[in-house]
Amino acid sequence: MLALLLSLAPLLVLSQQPMYAIVEYMKTKPGKEWNYIELERNFWKPVHVERIRQGEIVGWMLYRIRYTAGNDPYNYATVTLFNQTENLEQPGTIDPLTVHPDKDVENWLTETDESRELVIRNLLIQQNFIVPNGEGGDPKFLEVDYMKVKQGNDLPYRDLENKIWKPVHQLLIQSGTRTGWSVWARLYPSGYGMDYQYMTINELANFSQIALPDYEKAIKSAHPHRKVDDIRHKTNQLRTLVKSELWELLDAAY
Repeated sequence: MLALLLSLAPLLVLSQQPMYAIVEYMKTKPGKEWNYIELERNFWKPVHVERIRQGEIVGWMLYRIRYTAGNDPYNYATVTLFNQTENLEQPGTIDPLTVHPDKDVENWLTETDESRELVIRNLLIQQNFIVPNGEGGDPKFLEVDYMKVKQGNDLPYRDLENKIWKPVHQLLIQSGTRTGWSVWARLYPSGYGMDYQYMTINELANFSQIALPDYEKAIKSAHPHRKVDDIRHKTNQLRTLVKSELWELLDAAY
């Protein structure tokens, strides 16, 4: 089964190509939230399906970011996945008119602009991932953690995620409290003055999994000869957890 999530590991394994993600953060305008969702589903999703058919992208997802309010800078995100760097140069080559020849495309484009503001656009590259048995599920929720890493600590941080935390998350997935995990690096815009340099993703099959994981038990099982406090101290030395968000999957194409 293909994963409707940021890891999309089977495609990565098959293609042997790096996986890239363009993440676009949206702020819906007052009174336009449901209109925005319908526009994404009924107008833009078919365009993304055609992009997938033509090999331009490998997946597209629409997420609602839970627990946001009027003062938050964004409340929705779309994720577009690529496994060919050449497709990133001009990532929108499909004319919506060819997908919707019977619709007033200009009107739909205007409605899109009136329903939401595109606040942030980031390009990410996948660094690491786990999907059980090499197959992705369809996680309903993502826990998205934004990590700030000091200049000079990129390699030690990635090594920490790979050697220390990946085995821990593997045990959490095996126990059924998580369905997948991945690490992404921010390519553009980038720099150590930015608010974050990496994202880690925990995938949840349903809302009830939020409170389930016993990290201390998993750390002890994955690293029986190391102290939990030492691992936590080393982790906090190498990165700062800037914020965590809960993303709910609303729709996808793959």
